[in-house]
Amino acid sequence: MLGGNILDNIMDKLAEKISAQDMIKANTQAEVESAISESVEAVSRKMEESFNKKFDENSTKTHDVGVQTYRNIQAVLNKQEEKHQEEYKEIQKRFEEVQVAVETKNTALLPLLIVTLLVAGADLVINILKIIGIL
Repeated sequence: MLGGNILDNIMDKLAEKISAQDMIKANTQAEVESAISESVEAVSRKMEESFNKKFDENSTKTHDVGVQTYRNIQAVLNKQEEKHQEEYKEIQKRFEEVQVAVETKNTALLPLLIVTLLVAGADLVINILKIIGIL
């Protein structure tokens, strides 16, 4: 029995040693996996932060370009509107000048027209009187 006890003790110690080594190995592996997982998460967060920062910068630049484009278009439209307003005023001024000229000519022509109608009327009366034999 003494030999059996010694053999059992050796076997127990050997089993404890193997179990301890397996535990150390498993703990080490778990620590490595945990470290790798933490590193992957840290890199992932850093990449996400970098992406968000670049996205925000690009959004800001896109907005700024859009605003600048809008302002440029608005300036061109305003300039064209001013040009069209000036052209419209010039056309309106010329129209008023023509209207005044026509009214002035019509005013000058009215007495001439009346005299012409009176002469034509008098000529007609004379011709009718000649036909009737009074003249």
